[in-house]
Amino acid sequence: MTYLREEQILFSCDFFGSHLATSDLYGTDRGQVEIAAKRYFGEIMMPFTRVIARHLERLEGYDLKVIAPSHGPAYDDPNFILDLYREWVTGPPRNVAVVLHVTMHGSTQMMTDHLVTALVRRGVKVEQIDLTTLDSGKLVMALVDAATVLLGTPTVLTGPHPVAANAAFLMNAVKPKAKFVGLYGSYGWGTRVEQTVASLLSSLKVETLPSVLIKGMPREEDFRALDALAQQVADRHREAGLR
Repeated sequence: MTYLREEQILFSCDFFGSHLATSDLYGTDRGQVEIAAKRYFGEIMMPFTRVIARHLERLEGYDLKVIAPSHGPAYDDPNFILDLYREWVTGPPRNVAVVLHVTMHGSTQMMTDHLVTALVRRGVKVEQIDLTTLDSGKLVMALVDAATVLLGTPTVLTGPHPVAANAAFLMNAVKPKAKFVGLYGSYGWGTRVEQTVASLLSSLKVETLPSVLIKGMPREEDFRALDALAQQVADRHREAGLR
């Protein structure tokens, strides 16, 4: 970064950027800018939160009138983007569960529908993402705030469905601040989904919740197991004081 003392402008290069092309010099539509900056943060900056936290501390000693990144519009109210970054980098995750799911013959979809309802009834906000129509940018944006990620997948050749494996790989790469991860899904003859997903998420420092993996279509006892999973998520969020 370069600081122009005479004008109190911070030329921040990649820092504080956004995926937004506009003719406006400054980001006048704050809602639009926040979404674009959050996507940029999730896709590019989130793996480096420790480094970013140190740079945020360094900037506390500077008088800033303008922040001018190399991507997206400039900020004539620097506190707008600074406050967002402090929340994304050092703030706790929110009472949000991101439910990533894919189905082949309907059984995992039935489990997803039941699990989402069970979470909402227990006071957990849910961001539900169908992996067959995945926009990776929207996925990482959801991961910025989430305390829990739940991955629902059928078994394909003993492992997770390819789009579920891709989502796990991406999550491992961007390193969100989620505290809990859970797995659910179905299989026909046998499965090694649990081991494969664990290996794909090896870089994350999270608590792994008990998996709910069933053979064939879900039965009453399987729905009860999903209720128990939802209750564990709600309990963990409450114990952590998440809002």
